[in-house]
Amino acid sequence: MIARLEVVYCDGWDDGVVNPLTATAAQARDAAGEPYTAVLLIDDRRHAVLDVSRADEYCRVSRFDAAGRQVSCHELRGTGDGDLFLRRAATWDGPPDVGEYEYPHVAARTRTTYRLSGTRTDVVEPCGDLGARHESRSIQPPPRLPVPGFRRWRELLSLAGDAPVEIVDAVRHPLPARTATRPPWRPPRALRPHGIELLFTPGTQVEYHGRQLRLSAHHAGRLHLPSGRLIAADPSSLNLDAEPFDVTVPPGTYPVSVGLATFVDDPGHTRVTAARLDISDRPAVRWELALRNGQDPLDLDYQEFFGFGVDTGMACYVDADSADRVTDLWRTLDGLVEPRYRTTDSGAMVAWSSGWGDGAYPTWIGYDTSHAITCFTTDMLLFPTDSQDDDED
Repeated sequence: MIARLEVVYCDGWDDGVVNPLTATAAQARDAAGEPYTAVLLIDDRRHAVLDVSRADEYCRVSRFDAAGRQVSCHELRGTGDGDLFLRRAATWDGPPDVGEYEYPHVAARTRTTYRLSGTRTDVVEPCGDLGARHESRSIQPPPRLPVPGFRRWRELLSLAGDAPVEIVDAVRHPLPARTATRPPWRPPRALRPHGIELLFTPGTQVEYHGRQLRLSAHHAGRLHLPSGRLIAADPSSLNLDAEPFDVTVPPGTYPVSVGLATFVDDPGHTRVTAARLDISDRPAVRWELALRNGQDPLDLDYQEFFGFGVDTGMACYVDADSADRVTDLWRTLDGLVEPRYRTTDSGAMVAWSSGWGDGAYPTWIGYDTSHAITCFTTDMLLFPTDSQDDDED
């Protein structure tokens, strides 16, 4: 017998339907590639929630049992070839008398992660938050399926464990509904380097919390890269977990620039906006996040990034082969309060103060029209991202 699922459209699910949509509005969003959510019902109860963003090549299928407890979650991402692949799958299997909120903590958990390279990782936690954790790896290509058309979700639901179903629009439903200024979920759009060139444009003025800052660019010295493997890090962590980026450049000595922001109403107050290591003088036409070994952009959620952590209020560039020789140099930098940047006499390190202070900071690689690396730029995130704006509201 084919199960009949009724679908309700909205911005998302958060203990109810958030910002309900008509079927026509949801279909228009799907056609435009914009995010939306489909809540699938069986016998007037929530059976599954589909979060869809066609432009982001993203789909998440969450399934629930008759008691309203989540029993599985399957996340699919784009392959780059026009279809989707199963990126993550999680299942929960627990005692029948445990409530909705306690269930994911005490139920047996299985989490599977696939990479397009064909690596599969399984993590099994038979006692939930308590007890053993078993991890294994194997070689297995991830399941793939075509990007589904609007309301053609049978393959998605089958992947999540459903038998064949019939999907129809709900005429009415008993689910709670409310309005909200923001959707309860967002597609996994990692942080992007918007306006990064602006940080090095002298004379530009930027408003920050009602105050005007004037931007300027300064030559900070030349960095010696004998191996061509760049490290961006807190200078105090060079003997800990600092690793070079995956990409390399020809060994040589390259100029470093530092962008500064000066408060117009307090000219003595400056902050570093970014640092840039120029490999060539050609302009960047494309930017990619600089990655280290084992980092995968598909692991990033909304506005997330891979970067390096700062605990001393300072950051630096150094060659991988030079790091061992300058591990104690940070103790002599006095926090780089004044001046805001410094180059060692040997050119083994260029250091600068890190924006507003401690935190985590991304580095972007600029590529020219011939796909050659033209620069590395480390953004000190002086100005808030969208996610930081959200947190402040």
